[in-house]
Amino acid sequence: MKLYTFHIFNAVGQCIFYRDWAREKEIKDETTEHKTLFGMFFTMKDFARQLDPTGGVEGDCNFYAFATNNYKLHFFETATGLRLLLTTDERAGDMRPVMKHIYSKIYIDCIVKNPAMEPRKPFTSSAFDSALDNYAAQLVTE
Repeated sequence: MKLYTFHIFNAVGQCIFYRDWAREKEIKDETTEHKTLFGMFFTMKDFARQLDPTGGVEGDCNFYAFATNNYKLHFFETATGLRLLLTTDERAGDMRPVMKHIYSKIYIDCIVKNPAMEPRKPFTSSAFDSALDNYAAQLVTE
C-alpha cells in the first residue's frame, strides 16, 4: 500500500494540517484544493445520508471512503468535528482504524495535550510530524 496525502480539517472547513508523502502531481493552488476537498467530503457525507435506504434506522449513515482506478480517499470524522482525510493507492482496505490511531494516539498526544498548541487551529509540530511519519512508514508496502 502507498500513502499519498493526509489532511486534517477543523469543524469550519479550515485545513489545519497537510502532509504529502508520495504525491506525484504538483498542487497548483493549495487553498483551492483544500476547499474543494472539504466541500467534496461534506457533499458526499450528505449524499450518503440522503440515499440511506434505511432512513437512519440502523443509526447515522456515515461515508468512509471512495475509490477511483488510481487512488482511494478515506474519511474519518471525530466527535469534535475534526475531519481526517487520507489518500492511498486503490489497493488499501478499511483505513478507519489507522485514522483513529492517528487521531487518538498522535494528534491528541502531540497537539491536544500540548499546552503550547491550540487544538483545531492550524499547527506545525515536529513531534506530530515525526510521530505521523514514523507511523506512516510502518503502513507502506510495495
